[in-house]
Amino acid sequence: MAIYHCSVKIIGRSSGRSSVAASAYRAGEKMTNERDGITHDYTRKSGVAHSEIMLPSHAPADYQDRATLWNVIEKIERRGDSQTAREVEVALPIEFSLEANIQVVREYIDDNFTSRGMCADFFIHDTQNGNPHAHIMLTMRDVSPSGFEKKNRDWNNKAQLEGWRENWADICNRVLEDKGEKARIDHRSLEDQGLERQPTIHVGRSVVKEMWNEEIIKANEIYKPQAVAEYMNELNEGYSIIRNHISDVRAEDIQCQRELTKMESDIKSIQQRTEDMRKLNNNLQQAYTQRDSMGRFQRKRDINADIERLEDTYKRACDYYERSFGVLPHEAPQRIEQLSQEYKKAHALRQTPDTSRYDKTMREIEMEYKRQRLLAEIRPDGREIFQSLDRADVRLHRITNDDYREVMRDVRPRQAELLQLRRNSQEQQRYFYDYVR
Repeated sequence: MAIYHCSVKIIGRSSGRSSVAASAYRAGEKMTNERDGITHDYTRKSGVAHSEIMLPSHAPADYQDRATLWNVIEKIERRGDSQTAREVEVALPIEFSLEANIQVVREYIDDNFTSRGMCADFFIHDTQNGNPHAHIMLTMRDVSPSGFEKKNRDWNNKAQLEGWRENWADICNRVLEDKGEKARIDHRSLEDQGLERQPTIHVGRSVVKEMWNEEIIKANEIYKPQAVAEYMNELNEGYSIIRNHISDVRAEDIQCQRELTKMESDIKSIQQRTEDMRKLNNNLQQAYTQRDSMGRFQRKRDINADIERLEDTYKRACDYYERSFGVLPHEAPQRIEQLSQEYKKAHALRQTPDTSRYDKTMREIEMEYKRQRLLAEIRPDGREIFQSLDRADVRLHRITNDDYREVMRDVRPRQAELLQLRRNSQEQQRYFYDYVR
């Protein structure tokens, strides 16, 4: 049945939050905060049934773009502890369809917020778990056709907050009555309603643990500690396999990039060295010309010494050039052209690895592991589960270390480098939440 929930919170920088990040998360979108350059990507978030921006009639039209609206807000607020947005969260009646809930939220926003000059960005979340609700993000400054102006402190009035809470109950009850539903909601406390019933509190995992039926665990094979530990180990195995695959793909991409970088370096080295050889040859030719132009009776001993020195330098430079690049200086253009063609071909074949599919699977495994971990913590036999996990971890860790030492005995340097990259990645992934595998 319909329940009442209406809470109002402030989004501010003093708690490390930004309105851009909050809006992106609630909308399940990718947005960049232009103030700090951080991109918030929540495109994989599920459960966002509807999102919409409602503006006062005199607000600039470009504020209909979510990223534009909240980036303008972030730029205007200059203080480190600025309050950037107000959020109203309401529970939606499960008796309503999605379309009906959208209309109810629109009416509520129009009556209480946009009619008073606030810009509203609202989102309806429904994961089909019986808890549909809406988040309404509101601006805190007066808006004019030219943009935002000063903050409106009247919107912080406590009496107005009570009016918002009451109005939400009134709108929902009217629509419930129009639809012939018997359920009603009330914004008042139980005491104000004159009810003697005590308010309920959230039941934590300690209570759940006391209520856990040990007979169910004993009777059902899949609930036994060893079965749960094996399942969690399988999850962790799958996680490690995917991580190792991603590491392999990225290591291959790194190696490909290194080869391309080496080709670029070789081309630049040949070009630079060829230019040096050209200068040496020019100096030698100038010396020949100077010697030939001297008169019959002029002393040529000094110029001949210079020529011998230049010839020796040029010969040694040619030998070094050939050893370094495998060609003579006059063959450099052909070698550069060959390297350039190889570089273009390798660059065209190279593809940046797309690991998004694997990243999604990893997140699903992480969430399932976390769920199993929480279940194990509240079970009366949870200690046995963790002991089983620890025993399996000791065996796996020892085998992994032995295999690694065996492989590293006789490998080439490049293979050793790739293996070390993979090894480091595996070490980082041993810490899966608080469970050391």
